[in-house]
Amino acid sequence: MKISPLVIHPHHIDFFENLHNELRGKGHDVLCFVRDDDVNREYIQDSDITHSFYGSGPKGYLPDFVSRYKNQFSLARKLFSFKPDLIFSVNSIPYSTFNSIFNIYSVTFLDRRLQKKDEKKIFRHADKIVTPDCYPFEVPSDKQVSHSSYHPFAYLHPNRFEADPTVLDDLTVEPNDYVFISFASRSWEGFTEEDLLTRKEKIDIVREISEYRKVLLDGRGSVPEPLEEYVPSIPLRSYNQLMANSELVVGDDPIICGEAGVLGIPWIFISESSAPTLEEQEIQYEIGTQVESIEKADELAEMLLTGEVEPDFENAREKILNDKIDLTEWMVKFVEISEKII
Repeated sequence: MKISPLVIHPHHIDFFENLHNELRGKGHDVLCFVRDDDVNREYIQDSDITHSFYGSGPKGYLPDFVSRYKNQFSLARKLFSFKPDLIFSVNSIPYSTFNSIFNIYSVTFLDRRLQKKDEKKIFRHADKIVTPDCYPFEVPSDKQVSHSSYHPFAYLHPNRFEADPTVLDDLTVEPNDYVFISFASRSWEGFTEEDLLTRKEKIDIVREISEYRKVLLDGRGSVPEPLEEYVPSIPLRSYNQLMANSELVVGDDPIICGEAGVLGIPWIFISESSAPTLEEQEIQYEIGTQVESIEKADELAEMLLTGEVEPDFENAREKILNDKIDLTEWMVKFVEISEKII
């Protein structure tokens, strides 16, 4: 079967990499279509993923809708050439118009609430919508398929990942002795200005926490120029290891916070937006906390880092691992089942 995962930002490369390798090992023809931008180009070059670039990231001089349509037509040409039987997307529109034109079976992995217009398009055009079993929002019942996992368990499950402290060798820091901060980029489809911290808030939270703990910033996300000194000079693919060896993760990026949780690292998510998997991690496993302001984030971070509060994060991770499955393994079985009905 010919299968095409769609990649919009670097986390999708992580999400699909193990699936890509396993499906190719089973004889499937897998070609990932990757939105062309500098971060995706650098991120994918160290992987074995077979890929083709399409479109480009948002251009400041073009309205968002113009960039989106340019990307759709660029992708259409790629789809017409490869003619996949199945396409995957993550929290994004599966380029609906072309699914019906090319008769492509479309599957969207959804783990957070999108804007209404995007959600409606997914509900209308996706053949299957795959959600974690903790996803609380309404999805068409004839299209919904659920799994007992989180998206990061496609690449950070113990079957797939092990923390390696050698990433710190040239950074003059020790494991569990720094805070990893990540800010989502508006160029990543599904994020809006309302979801993200302002430039001033980013600068303020980094400088506040750096007064009492070493801070390292995620170079894959949005970094204001005054904070570039906090970004370590490491390959982009090493940032998962950098996070895995940190003491605490902070930011407005729900993906990074979710990754921290499955690794047993406490997180502080700064946002007013809903993130179902983070809500479950906070309420059921007590591995992280969502706050609505940088002031509350700074206060909580200092309490955690000084030992004023000492949650049992090791026990929390054990519970998560007992309850959740290796998502890549589940996806391979899902493809095998889908092959019989496509």
